Amino acid sequence: MRKFLVILAIAGMLILLSGADRSADANTKPQLLTGILNKMEKANQEMKSLKAEMIQQKTNAQIGITDTEYGVMLYKPAEGKTKGKFRIDYTKPTNNVVSVIGESFTFYQPRLNQALKSTLAKASKGRTGGYAQLVGIDGSVKSLANNYNFDFVRDEMLNGQMTTVLRLTPKSSGQFASVELWVSQQLGLPVQQKFFERNGDYTIVTLKNLQLNANIPDSAFNVNIPSGTKIVDKI
Repeated sequence: MRKFLVILAIAGMLILLSGADRSADANTKPQLLTGILNKMEKANQEMKSLKAEMIQQKTNAQIGITDTEYGVMLYKPAEGKTKGKFRIDYTKPTNNVVSVIGESFTFYQPRLNQALKSTLAKASKGRTGGYAQLVGIDGSVKSLANNYNFDFVRDEMLNGQMTTVLRLTPKSSGQFASVELWVSQQLGLPVQQKFFERNGDYTIVTLKNLQLNANIPDSAFNVNIPSGTKIVDKI
């Protein structure tokens, strides 16, 4: 279930957003924060699609173990009557597939010959508090601000590009105590996210080799489930 929540959070961030460290004093921070949020808003408005390689690292703080998964992510924001779409094809260590089309949620596990089909509302109901509001078809940074307080943390070089690190603190209780975003100063998009759970566990999601506005057909988000696969709904 925790994997579902992190996956949904990634989708929610995209849908809603759809050198050395540099110090800043109290007067400078608001200006820096406003600047990066404006850049994120502009990037969201101009985005038609996104494809990226994804690394997902889940750390159990109590026992000090980190599980790492690799995959490819596809995303298309909602436009007019067209629903927003999101998909992850895991490549290692599993070949699981996650697809979100509007409010429809599919999780296919080939090794188990099983697919879970549900809705985003059911997947997040009663689990995440304010976080659940991230899963929407809004497309506005202002809407994200309705659920989170933003803080500028620092500027940081990440994988060869300069990023601005933002801390998002939820305005209501939920599974996540806070979320940190590494926003590319060039693209205006989050290239890394860190989800801090209230029990001390955390998950880092890193996006690499981003392809903006590539030609991704809507059919790419449909999951081809073979005949004979067990369909379940346990969320």
